[in-house]
Amino acid sequence: MSELVNQITALERKVRESDEARQTADRLWDATEDVLDELRSLESSFYTFSSDIDGFIGDNDYPAVERAAYEIQGALAAQHLLPLVRRAMLLLALREGSSLPALGVMESVPDVAPGDAAHPSLTWGELMRDSERDLASSEESLRKIWCDEGDEAELDEHLHDARFEAIRDRATRAGRQVIALCDYVAQLVPELVRCTERLLVDEALRAVAVLDAAGDEAPKAYKVYEAALSEQYEQSPGSLGVMGEHLMQFESWMRSQL
Repeated sequence: MSELVNQITALERKVRESDEARQTADRLWDATEDVLDELRSLESSFYTFSSDIDGFIGDNDYPAVERAAYEIQGALAAQHLLPLVRRAMLLLALREGSSLPALGVMESVPDVAPGDAAHPSLTWGELMRDSERDLASSEESLRKIWCDEGDEAELDEHLHDARFEAIRDRATRAGRQVIALCDYVAQLVPELVRCTERLLVDEALRAVAVLDAAGDEAPKAYKVYEAALSEQYEQSPGSLGVMGEHLMQFESWMRSQL
């Protein structure tokens, strides 16, 4: 009888240990997927960013664009991404019974080679150069159209419109640089996820470095947009719609305080 009790007790212990092992495995699986999902979700998050910023630019909501630019930089910072990648790789190795990756090397990212840092960029000088070239072409065409005697008033009006349209186009193009950055990042995220899932440490580090460099470009892109939008506001506050009205009211209030 005692032998039977011992066998039953041993069997119960094995079942209990099996259940505990299964629960541990389930927790490990869930923890790994949670971290990987955080990395995977960056792709859809940046497409959402892109759509939101498009709306902000349409409303000339430059404070919202600025906030978004710094959120982009924060989300892509190496100091944010590296811990996620390290944790994901460690959990994956444990879950799959693989050799642990050399996580000690994942404390910093490598320098990004110029060929790898292909993120969209736009300086104020580049924006002005392209804009002035296009404006010169438009003015040349207008002078050919309104070239008859007595066309001077019409020509002046069309030249004025073309010059303001060039200013508006500069603001639009500058704003769309932030959108282009979001789309670029969204397309890169799957590569980071792939390298992480395959425990490719060097490749994952390069992917983080490229994303980090792209994130640093976002505030720079915003500054160009801010300068272009300020130029448009100076020429025609009303062209900024509701945002222009708010700025004019604020300026009026400021003058009243002097």
